[in-house]
Amino acid sequence: MKKTLFITITLIFSLKISGQNKRTFFYASIYDEIGVVSNAHIINLNTKQGTFSNDNGEFRILATKSDSLQISFVGYETKIFTLNTNHFGIQENKIELKKVPLELDEVEIKKHNLLGYISSDSKHIKSEKEINAETLNLPFAGSRILTPAERRLYTGMGGMPLKFSGLGFIVSTDYIINSISGRLKKLKKDKAIEDLERRIQYIHNNYHIYIQHELKILEKDISRFIYFTESANDFNPLLLKNEVAMISFLREKATEFKKLNSETYE
Repeated sequence: MKKTLFITITLIFSLKISGQNKRTFFYASIYDEIGVVSNAHIINLNTKQGTFSNDNGEFRILATKSDSLQISFVGYETKIFTLNTNHFGIQENKIELKKVPLELDEVEIKKHNLLGYISSDSKHIKSEKEINAETLNLPFAGSRILTPAERRLYTGMGGMPLKFSGLGFIVSTDYIINSISGRLKKLKKDKAIEDLERRIQYIHNNYHIYIQHELKILEKDISRFIYFTESANDFNPLLLKNEVAMISFLREKATEFKKLNSETYE
């Protein structure tokens, strides 16, 4: 009888610990007296996992009740926010940060020969000219750096395929030759593959925790599930720019994925 009672108590205690360790996403937004605070650093002191608030001050992090979140940002007081059951309900969670005055280092003022007039003082001030692609007026300075596949495709097209001249538009010779030889088609295919790999990597980096813990996709199936999602006929790359829409899409595809793999996901 004592042995049975001991086993029962041990089982209940183990289940209680297991329930406490199960974590779900906690959603909240960070703001101050003026508005939202973006790029604030949030870390779960219990799991040592961290994240940052987005441009709207919003963030999500895996947590459970009684976990403590540390929120910090330059110029604000570091805040410890302890979670409870109510924080995982339907209400909106808002965390306010308070600004702190910044103390500047002591500045030593030295004697100078400036008179306070721009016309004369500018002649005594020495400045170093910044040297970069823009100051040197190099082609495409300041534009986005092309990926390897994009560079090869751009070269294969001879730059801009249609160029304006005094007599009208002319077609690049490289564009004509590579179109006839089939090389241009191959370069476009290479770029499409590179774009696919970048989307796959983006989804994995930003949503793999959500896919495993919230959608209950086995860790060994995460990569296969991401490829399944990205290759769906109704997938749109614009979803990657909308986190709420992307989460909804992943949830929908998880249901389809589990039905197709019913032997594993009963």
